[in-house]
Amino acid sequence: MTSVASAPPGADPVERFLHRLSNFEPLDPEAKEALRRSIQRGALVPPYQEVTGETMHDVLVLLTGWACHSQMLGNGKRQITTLVVPGDYTGFGFLTGSDAYSHYVTTTPSQFGRIRLRQFTEITERYPAVMRATLKASATESAIGRERLISLGLRTAVERLSHLICEIWCRLSVVGLVTSDNSLVLPMTQAELGAALGLSTVHVNRTLQSLRKRGCIDLQGKRVQIHDLKYLMSLASFDPDYLSGNSVRRDP
Repeated sequence: MTSVASAPPGADPVERFLHRLSNFEPLDPEAKEALRRSIQRGALVPPYQEVTGETMHDVLVLLTGWACHSQMLGNGKRQITTLVVPGDYTGFGFLTGSDAYSHYVTTTPSQFGRIRLRQFTEITERYPAVMRATLKASATESAIGRERLISLGLRTAVERLSHLICEIWCRLSVVGLVTSDNSLVLPMTQAELGAALGLSTVHVNRTLQSLRKRGCIDLQGKRVQIHDLKYLMSLASFDPDYLSGNSVRRDP
């Protein structure tokens, strides 16, 4: 498999975003600098805060923390449909002017960067590669949604959880948030994992313990250490091609 370069550990949050975009489409230094100057860093948002309103008419980027989009049914059941990790766009409504799926909730203390839509439009007109990278990022989010649908419909609990961990590993690796010992922070409660995977909290706990007993992972609080990534990928039949608009895959 072809390797994808990762952002250096400890990189500035804005640089993580630029690095992720560059993995979709190479950006020249001038394009990166234009984006860098345009991003306004917001204040830290507490966990479980809804992010909506006027800011959704601009381009939002998650700099630090995690967020999600979810749907609550009348019976109180919740389905998490989208996970947003550092370096991601927070939705793509700005591409169409639509507010659909533009309401996100932080799951940890989070900081967002905002680019005024007018500025973003000017940047993409001057540097078309920025728009190509953005469209590939949007296509990747759609592909992630399709994989989640396949998990809910066809994969077993072990396969669902293994697939999600592999996906998160790939996404965080690109932005330099996986350590040298293959550890990453997964700041989701078991209830939130269940809401993302269509499993009960009890079932999530049993599945985590099953992966632990198989020697795939180790858990210490919110930190997950992956001991055997290739085996974890094989359990889920995980193919990371869907995570890149360039169909580039990472070596485990």
